[in-house]
Amino acid sequence: MVGVKNNRRAKYTTELIKSCFLALLETKKLPQITVTEICKQADINRGTFYLHYKDPYELFEVMQKEINQEIWETLQKDQSPCAEDGSLIKLLNIIQEKKTIYRIMISDRGESNFLSEVLFEVHRDYLKRRGDDQDKKDSSTMDYSFTFMVHGSMGVINQWLESNGEESPQAIARIISSFKPE
Repeated sequence: MVGVKNNRRAKYTTELIKSCFLALLETKKLPQITVTEICKQADINRGTFYLHYKDPYELFEVMQKEINQEIWETLQKDQSPCAEDGSLIKLLNIIQEKKTIYRIMISDRGESNFLSEVLFEVHRDYLKRRGDDQDKKDSSTMDYSFTFMVHGSMGVINQWLESNGEESPQAIARIISSFKPE
């Protein structure tokens, strides 16, 4: 249908823009990427780009939200209680399936810590399942511990992706879990 924002042509164009943008992010940092470069790479005019996005920063933000949504949908499909690190293994499997995209989005080229949101939720889920153990600790100590776990997990995942994700998600989950406080 002509004029409908979500028609096939518009979807194709937005996917093309995203694909070309990711290719540019492999070699440049976000502030260095211009609309002109994206348009040249995608073989579209600037008007077409602006029809969909305000600038490369908005495009990056939209892509982050889509990736986070994909992660949440996948993690929430299984409503049964997870094994101790089931959520983390699911997250790592998702990341490994599309490791090129995640490597670019997680790296400093994107200048973003979008994965921290998801990791905070995965660790909260883990602590909830641990039950009474978390009530025994001082809440400020738990907050510091929580921050350490999330940022440490992000570092491990980033290193895993930078080294091409050769280890299995289960092996990376074991490494991350080994840093969790008792």
